[in-house]
Amino acid sequence: MPRVFIAAPATTANLGPGFDCLGAALNMQNRLQAAWGSLLPFGGTKEELQTWLEENSRVEVRGEGAADLAEGGMGLFYQALASFLALNPKGLLAVQGLELHFTNAIPLARGLGSSAACIVSALALSKEILKEAGIDPDSLPLAAAAVDLDGSADNVLATLYGGACLNIMDGGVLQLSIPLKISPKLRFVVGVPELPLKTSNTRRVLPEKVALGEAVQNSARLAALVRALEAGDYSNLRELIQSPLHIPYRSRLIPGYQSIEELAYEAGALAVTISGAGPSVLALATDYFQAIGEAMVHGFGQAGLAARYVVSEVNSKGVVVERCR
Repeated sequence: MPRVFIAAPATTANLGPGFDCLGAALNMQNRLQAAWGSLLPFGGTKEELQTWLEENSRVEVRGEGAADLAEGGMGLFYQALASFLALNPKGLLAVQGLELHFTNAIPLARGLGSSAACIVSALALSKEILKEAGIDPDSLPLAAAAVDLDGSADNVLATLYGGACLNIMDGGVLQLSIPLKISPKLRFVVGVPELPLKTSNTRRVLPEKVALGEAVQNSARLAALVRALEAGDYSNLRELIQSPLHIPYRSRLIPGYQSIEELAYEAGALAVTISGAGPSVLALATDYFQAIGEAMVHGFGQAGLAARYVVSEVNSKGVVVERCR
């Protein structure tokens, strides 16, 4: 019985002016151990394969979100797995005896890319299954399919390849992805509250149109931020991390955001912004990591929310796959 181990990292996206285009992988990982039996042709649709996989798999979930995922919350994983297997030029495959054991470290709906990690875990598993079927997975547009499933490239590609990347989309299609080098001296301190916040809900508060001046301002900040991160020049990060496109709107959904931001700066943060769609708050720093994390937790506490913090470098590996004996 083939058995595989998969580790998919968390991500933080948007990074201030990098709305929907800039993401970085973090050293926080969801882990999946999967095993399966025989592969047989499946004479149905992709949607029917998804249902078949859900009904004929054994799944165990531990860690973050275990209760929610165990109670029917694995739909995204099975949807992704079926979508990737549907790219097989020889036709759909029924994966018999599929066993899935998840150990999750990425909190759900906190702006840390849990959906992207789920999709990329399914992608990595599908590659191993396709290899068993004699298909070269590198010949298939799996990454493009993953971007399509997630709706944007910033989280997915950072999870898949690691590091940080700037992505250009056009009409929902990835046009270009540019890797960025970020010094390991720069750490990501993330304050994570006990407050789930779905990305779909945070998108509803965003304006459909922005003023030309705001668009120009955001473009200038993004260009300067990318240059500063690659050059290791952090002197202006506090100004460059600002964005008129989403932060003024999404920050209203995060209790105590302004106070948390101020406390983090007082503790030594170089830049503070929303992680992904929120509600987690991200601070960039080269020192004082514990003080910054504790300050953000304190700020959330003042707003009536329990919280924790994590400190991470950029994860340079992306998804890791190992065959188990």
